Amino acid sequence: MLAAQYNPGKKGLTLKNDYPVPYPGPGQILLKVAACGVCHSDIAFIDGSVLPHPLVLGHEISGYVVKAGEGVAQAFEKDTLYAVLAIHHASQSLNGLPALFDSPGAAYDGGFAHYVLVRPDQLVPVPAGVSPELAAVAADAGINAYKFVVRSAQVDSTCKQTVLVIGVGGLGHQAVQIAAHFGATVYACDPKPEAREVALKLGAVEAFSPSELETKVAEGFVVNVAMDFVARKSTFEAAKAALRNNNLSFPADPRLIVAGMTSETLEFSTLDTLTYNLTILTPQYGSRHDLEAILELYAKGAVTPVVSSHPLTEINQVLDDLRSGRVLGRTVVIPGEVEQSSTVNGIRDDYTRL
Repeated sequence: MLAAQYNPGKKGLTLKNDYPVPYPGPGQILLKVAACGVCHSDIAFIDGSVLPHPLVLGHEISGYVVKAGEGVAQAFEKDTLYAVLAIHHASQSLNGLPALFDSPGAAYDGGFAHYVLVRPDQLVPVPAGVSPELAAVAADAGINAYKFVVRSAQVDSTCKQTVLVIGVGGLGHQAVQIAAHFGATVYACDPKPEAREVALKLGAVEAFSPSELETKVAEGFVVNVAMDFVARKSTFEAAKAALRNNNLSFPADPRLIVAGMTSETLEFSTLDTLTYNLTILTPQYGSRHDLEAILELYAKGAVTPVVSSHPLTEINQVLDDLRSGRVLGRTVVIPGEVEQSSTVNGIRDDYTRL
């Protein structure tokens, strides 16, 4: 099968046409990958050589069940599309890495391939009308955007909130839609004009460049939720500044959600948190319920991710585009069809349902 393998110290991924098709062991499911999203964490793994061993990357996966291993009691429909819950909250530390890394494309081979092994409890049925590309995006960008907006920021239709989304990327552009769907007045900030245009089309009432936001804050602009999907010093400071114009009566609980992943050190003092009654949260991956909820919003058309797709063979170009900031929304790769000429571990490469 075709697979894109990470090797520590190498900038790109190595495309291998003869990567072994895995065989499901006890308690495992073999999934035919329909689509796999490309994430900034994939770049962090590659450029930082974070992972200690070679493996296939890709954790934002959708696909179809091909074969169940011994001991899998649950029945799975072989023509049903499933999204893969990348991180189970019962995960334990693995090989000295945090539990966050106990996921496909981090602890074991992921979805930049024709097939991937998963556990039964990772599979979430995808509602009718949701494409494989959207189902893949839901498995990371979608689930996290939903959790950060609804559960971390506590945006809901019972309380009219004002939300600032900093960074209108793969997660941020969905956060704009989710917050607007739940009744918030949404503002956005991004240095790219095209990203600001996307934010306005998706429900933001205003979209600022970083310098425009700084001017607005100096003039008294205020929100009660700021979501930093970039997590750099400059964006963290901008998020704090947009919350400092609050007082203790409006609102009672301003929140700053740090939703990006960088190695930069972000600083705050107790003067920030006590004087402005500020809560700073750094949430991790969402739950199964969050994944089900965002898939339902996709199915209803309440949230429509901006997604572009490319063949898996173009993975290194996709990674370069993401590094360079040339991606709007989210990008997925499609493994496509496989040659029908061989059998590996008793599984035909034409992925006939077994």
